[in-house]
Amino acid sequence: MASPHTIRVCLLLGFALGASGIFWLFLKHNVPPELTNQESETISLPPAAGNLPGSTADPEIRITNLLRDSAEAFRADTDPAQASARLSALRDEIRQAPEEAAAAAIVAFLKSLEDAETGLPFAVGPDGMMDVVPSLRLALLDLLPSLDPLAALEMAREIMDQRTSPDEYALALRNMAWNDLEGDLRDELSGRFMDLLKMAWLEKPSAGFLEAFDIAVEVGGGPMFDRMVEVADEATATGNTAASRAAFMSMDRMIVRDPTVLNAFSKAPGWMEFAPQQRASLLSRLDITQPDQREIFTRYLASDHAAGELEHFAKVFPNQNYLYGHRLVTADEATPTIAEVAATDARVLDELDAVEASVPEDAKVAIRTIRERLK
Repeated sequence: MASPHTIRVCLLLGFALGASGIFWLFLKHNVPPELTNQESETISLPPAAGNLPGSTADPEIRITNLLRDSAEAFRADTDPAQASARLSALRDEIRQAPEEAAAAAIVAFLKSLEDAETGLPFAVGPDGMMDVVPSLRLALLDLLPSLDPLAALEMAREIMDQRTSPDEYALALRNMAWNDLEGDLRDELSGRFMDLLKMAWLEKPSAGFLEAFDIAVEVGGGPMFDRMVEVADEATATGNTAASRAAFMSMDRMIVRDPTVLNAFSKAPGWMEFAPQQRASLLSRLDITQPDQREIFTRYLASDHAAGELEHFAKVFPNQNYLYGHRLVTADEATPTIAEVAATDARVLDELDAVEASVPEDAKVAIRTIRERLK
């Protein structure tokens, strides 16, 4: 026979169960209509605080998990449209996280050397930021400077030392250039770019490798210009059209920024062995109202030229056309107004008469062509 204590416990339990049953019956028949529907939906519990978007609980771990999940998603689905949307969403979520935690997670991921291809091209967007990138690592390298510039600089050096890929090297150069606020990194930046040009990547340059030629424009100066001349010569000789064009475009923009680089070029022993039309295009940037540049102009016209070279020169001199587009580091050159172009043309016309008397007959023909065009 049960003891009185056991009976009391059973009675209490029975009372409790009965009360709870009455309570749930009450709920079942008294839930407000707006919280129910005809199909009796299941009510889901909210996720744990650490899994909520934007949660501050362990943000570094959350971003680390996000990066791993993103890598798996890129590997599983190579559709470009999906990859572009996924990349955009990833950037947004990283930017919403605390900067220090996001930067730490990105650095750890980059150091792990884990990666995933996106199936997208290497395309530079406004202000040197990437529009799209071929890999997850490149996307993270692109974001890191905005989160932690010093961490981006340290990571840039590590990547360039490891020589992971030409595209990563290009973004590492950009991240170093963005840290060169006082010019104290200029020598290192120049040296790192010169090292890039010595690598086998030059033989079959990727899109990122070619975009890295913008560093030559950023650094500028005679030694860099001379190196671009060498690269253009070698690339032309080997049929490397992409590298030859990249070097030429860099030289052209370097001249626009600093015409004095043409002084050393015009005095080099092999300057008249350079690709004829490229040479004509570069020298079409000369400002003959300046005595030193007028002397180069006269000496060029008096030299022996390849067939068709002077005709090409006469069509473009004085060259006030500019190349526009998004670049890793440098900004576009200022576009002259119509009035400024007309004023330059007028000054050139005044100088042509003085030059014409001292050049050979074929050069006189080129000068007359220039004169008629400018008038």
